[in-house]
Amino acid sequence: MRPQPAVGRGVAGFLDENGLLVMALTAFAIVVVIGLRTDLVVDGWLALAAGRWIAQHGLPSRDTLTVLAHGRRWIDQQWLAQLALYGLWRLGGVKLVLLVHALLVSGGLAGAAAIARARGATARSVTWVAIPVFFAYLPVASVMRTQSFAFPLFSATLWLVLVESSRGSRRILATLPLLVLWANLHGSVLLGAMLVSLAGLLEIARGRRPGGHALSLLLAPWACVLASPYAPHLFTYYEKILVGGDFKQLVSEWAPTALSPSTAAVYVLILAGLWLLGRGGRSVPLLDQLVFALAAVLALQAVRNMAWVALVALAVLPPTLDRLRRPVPGHRPLNRLLALGAFSVLAISLVAVTLKPGTWFTQDFPPRAAAAASAAAGPDGRVFATTPLADWLLWVRPGLAGRLAFDARLELLSAGQLRRIARLQAQAGDWRATVSGYRVFVLAGQSDRTLERALVDHLSARVVFSSRQVVVLRRSGGATSS
Repeated sequence: MRPQPAVGRGVAGFLDENGLLVMALTAFAIVVVIGLRTDLVVDGWLALAAGRWIAQHGLPSRDTLTVLAHGRRWIDQQWLAQLALYGLWRLGGVKLVLLVHALLVSGGLAGAAAIARARGATARSVTWVAIPVFFAYLPVASVMRTQSFAFPLFSATLWLVLVESSRGSRRILATLPLLVLWANLHGSVLLGAMLVSLAGLLEIARGRRPGGHALSLLLAPWACVLASPYAPHLFTYYEKILVGGDFKQLVSEWAPTALSPSTAAVYVLILAGLWLLGRGGRSVPLLDQLVFALAAVLALQAVRNMAWVALVALAVLPPTLDRLRRPVPGHRPLNRLLALGAFSVLAISLVAVTLKPGTWFTQDFPPRAAAAASAAAGPDGRVFATTPLADWLLWVRPGLAGRLAFDARLELLSAGQLRRIARLQAQAGDWRATVSGYRVFVLAGQSDRTLERALVDHLSARVVFSSRQVVVLRRSGGATSS
């Protein structure tokens, strides 16, 4: 019998030892791939529309796409991610965009699991922690948007902060170029800067590093987050995304994370994590405790931050869990079989999704609705579209640019404008004044039913297109000027 090649022995040994974990991570990737049909929503349409604008006109500085924000400064911090997503669309259409999104999201999760394994956690403990992590991570991570690029960058930064910092390695300084890249992809770079600064602060307190290196870790990350074409204006932008601006009332993802069936996994992770870290006592590195506490606070501050505490939990909790339980060896041949079976299902899922037509991924956005809205608006009519649909209209009907009321970039709107939009959605106060001057209304077919009835009853609007997903109404007799 010929001896097994070293590479083959290495792969087989890896699967024997990590098969259960590999199966769990692959199962997550399968769920993400199968769910790609519903992953392209408002933020994804905004990213594609903005990426096209950048490719055609260069970096924006003032808004020209909407009515309410026209002429206001547009700080497009996420420009590089938008341009990358548009480039992917040019190369392979919506399918390639979504498949790369699935890779980025799954890669971020696998990176967090690798951190735990690199720090000595058993594959079994990582797998157990991964189960609630999946449910906390998926609701936020599954949405295709510029944030998708941030997940692997977060895991890479977390690796350098937790692993290289504990070794006293200068390789932790590699976080700085990562932060520079991240600063042009997504605003969550602030969290990465916090992690690196936290590591630098602890190094200074312990006196383990020469002052210059520790001071670099403390201060340099904040220079990195400003390494952008929009550097002079980023302070205002970051301040808005940190506190959620005035649009928490309009966008549920910016609201605090209240306990519900969809957020229960986050509360389980936070409470179980605090208990585990408390039980571990001094055996748990102080940096682990501080990083977990920071991620937990951010997760409770806003729904959109749930993904970060999930990744941190997967990286820091398994080693602590191993300290409280005796490791149990897995059934190694079975582990390999489970992993190979999961890989096979993933491959089948990828082939099946890749063979789907592009319209399968966008079926919740019927082209006939966009055509009806454009025809009803004519060459100069203004369109009031609710947030889930405005950027889709911008993408499929570029001629509507400058005539849509507003879009997902709510940070461009004033507090007064946001309050008026909120009153419109609730039909409270003088809500009809908010839509004065708009000829066409494009509403979400299910969630905007009350607003649809109000427009029909009070503004004599008539339905020109209706489906389960989208309703288009045209104001009878046109619209008064505003």
